[in-house]
Amino acid sequence: MASYTAEKSITLKPNTAYKGAVTNRGVAVEVHYFETSRHVEEAWNARTVDIAYGGLPAATLAGIDPSDEDVRLSAGDSAEAHYLVLNMRSPDKALGRAETRRALASLIDRGRLAGEVFEHTVTPLYSLVPQGVVGHSTAFFDRYPEADAAYAAGRLRSAGITTPVRIKLGRQNGIAWWGPAMSSATATHRPRPTTPSGTPSGSPIAARPCGGSGRSGTRSRRTLP
Repeated sequence: MASYTAEKSITLKPNTAYKGAVTNRGVAVEVHYFETSRHVEEAWNARTVDIAYGGLPAATLAGIDPSDEDVRLSAGDSAEAHYLVLNMRSPDKALGRAETRRALASLIDRGRLAGEVFEHTVTPLYSLVPQGVVGHSTAFFDRYPEADAAYAAGRLRSAGITTPVRIKLGRQNGIAWWGPAMSSATATHRPRPTTPSGTPSGSPIAARPCGGSGRSGTRSRRTLP
């Protein structure tokens, strides 16, 4: 690590003392951090970054043409997941009763969220455990195979819960919720012209949101419970 500026950038350089099996030591790389997906997208569109490793909005990812000769998109699986967490100790105890929580769970249309909101850049998750991880199941799908408002209303009536049931919904600010839904990805602009020494003209920059996640070389298929 040649330099580090907290929450802004890291400069990485090849280790001149390395004596391992890899003979191609590469060139210096600058890793920049961004606060929101909008900033990642702006840097990507302005071509001030060569690699967007997570942070691009789902609509932007969905709009990338895999056949575009100027861009390389790597796709793969990821264990990253988004969860809706219910507070059973809220002051008014709206979610303190199991039937209320079951009614809410039956209203979540995971397929529509994955397709229309996240532009098919994620897959629905029907378990607390992501696919590919030991313990994964389809427990939520088995109980709530599709969004069903009639079922939700029935659960509330059977428990004697009067409607409307008022709850407060909180959401995360920052990288995950700027405007269009964000999805992790690795998209790469094709290499720029090189200097006679063979290194890129200008420092290559890897971009990802501050605190983001995903896997190098993949377009993360995030899951929604």
